[in-house]
Amino acid sequence: MTNVLFVFRENASEEEQDRVVREISSTPGVLTAGRISPTATKPAVRRLWYAEVADDSVAQKLVTMLGSNDAIQSAELPAQRGLA
Repeated sequence: MTNVLFVFRENASEEEQDRVVREISSTPGVLTAGRISPTATKPAVRRLWYAEVADDSVAQKLVTMLGSNDAIQSAELPAQRGLA
């Protein structure tokens, strides 16, 4: 399992964010999607989302898909952590 982190643009309404996240959630290999901080009140924090996906290939496809969506400011995989 891996995560994809994504941020909506400032002008993306709550309704548009919900619609895009529903689309993401229905993508094969996406296990769940949600806000990083569901109770946040600051708009900049409310635009931060994640998607938990089954494997790296799904993650790469999702990053590409999100990158072509006008409502998305950025989408990325978190940096790999491990022992050197």
